[in-house]
Amino acid sequence: MGEIAISFSTIKSVLIFFAPIIIPRAINYYRTLRVALSSRPPPRPLPQDASRALNVLFLTITLFFCLSLPFNPHAPSPSIFTLTNSRLTTSTDIIFSRLARLRPNESLTESDTLLKSKLTSIIARKVYLRFGPETLTNCAFCSLDNLTTYAIYHLPFNVLLPHLFHMATIGLITSSVFAGSDASKWRKEFSIMGIAFALLDIYVVMSYDPMAYASAAVRAGVAVPSSSYYQIGLLRPLLFAIFDGVCALLIWLSATRRFFFTPPSQAEQVEQVVSASLGALSGSTSKLHAVSVARNAVVRDKMLRDRDEAYWRTVVAMNVDNPAMKAGSVVSGGENGEEEGGVPPTSIWEEEEVVRAMSRAMAGQGGVDLARLGMDAAEYVNGVTAGLEGN
Repeated sequence: MGEIAISFSTIKSVLIFFAPIIIPRAINYYRTLRVALSSRPPPRPLPQDASRALNVLFLTITLFFCLSLPFNPHAPSPSIFTLTNSRLTTSTDIIFSRLARLRPNESLTESDTLLKSKLTSIIARKVYLRFGPETLTNCAFCSLDNLTTYAIYHLPFNVLLPHLFHMATIGLITSSVFAGSDASKWRKEFSIMGIAFALLDIYVVMSYDPMAYASAAVRAGVAVPSSSYYQIGLLRPLLFAIFDGVCALLIWLSATRRFFFTPPSQAEQVEQVVSASLGALSGSTSKLHAVSVARNAVVRDKMLRDRDEAYWRTVVAMNVDNPAMKAGSVVSGGENGEEEGGVPPTSIWEEEEVVRAMSRAMAGQGGVDLARLGMDAAEYVNGVTAGLEGN
């Protein structure tokens, strides 16, 4: 590969051309950043929804980091050229005789024997360095005359499957149902970065030839060649872990409002006000209904009714010196004086049909489950009187 010489005058011309475009944009970005930092709200605790996304990311980061360690059980097998300190031009018998000394009982395994039968040419050894031993030995339709067939066989399980799992993880941690709005707003950015990472990985696997970019000593058969299959196999999960770490940091910063805080739009503000109003209205309706139920219970119970009447008699006696109360009592007495000697109206609870129906219900007849009714009543009372114990 020829070296491309770039003179200082060329660099100067490029800077003069792009400086009027880059410098104003950089100044605007700096001012926008300062305004955003000065107007951001105080940090808040991490929401529960965002913490679920961070927990998932912690698990994936730990998993990918463990997979990037060379001594993990699922790590790609090291190159036999590195294990045996052999060069690319070393004969196959010498390579595998050295490899046999490293195996248990100093004998080759079945996979070693199969690999020995395939590793018969320089092209096959280059395929081994690019795609690993499984692709070289297990592909039934691949041909050394067309190396693309090995790449097609290698991609699905070694490249695409890890990226599909990673994209599924990104979809989960940016789901509004699972992780809330603080994490879901990063869905587009994380998806684009994940797809770009996958495309870059595919491009590297399809086009990168370790021998083409190796040193002259390796190409001449003097130094030990490196295996891109082994290097990429360990580098890929490490990059996944770094990727997920960046995602976790961005979600944490935005969820706690330390950075990347976006004020709610007018539609979101209106929706929040309407939701709060509906919640307050629902609570007020429940309280009014509870007051009505409590009043009915007081009226129907003789002991409670007597206590209620005694309370109101005490209130009237305490306000007997109030002129407004006196005037009100005179007017009330003048209007209702003709009813004082009358017979009070009969309560509906004293009617014969009502008494008979209540007797049947209390006896367990009429299909009424008194136990279930009592449990429902207890739950209702506990819900209505919640928070009143300390008052």
